[in-house]
Amino acid sequence: MSVMNRLADIAHKSAVFFLAGTTVYYVVNISMLVNRRIELKKQGKLQEELGRLNDILEAQLAEKALHAETSTTPTPIPDNERPGNIKDL
Repeated sequence: MSVMNRLADIAHKSAVFFLAGTTVYYVVNISMLVNRRIELKKQGKLQEELGRLNDILEAQLAEKALHAETSTTPTPIPDNERPGNIKDL
């Protein structure tokens, strides 16, 4: 029974360290982003940077949209007159 308790204790500590580590990682990254935005705002370049990032995002979305298939994408309808034929839309 003590082996199981020991394994459970190790698993619990591992999970706690993992969650604490990821929390610290994300807090540091977010604070770096906020500090960068504050510096850009002080320099008066925030709107330029946001515009540049927005242009990059729109280009990426446009590239993905060309290859996307949605629920409204037309699909061929089988022809009931002769099996194997497909109607043109």
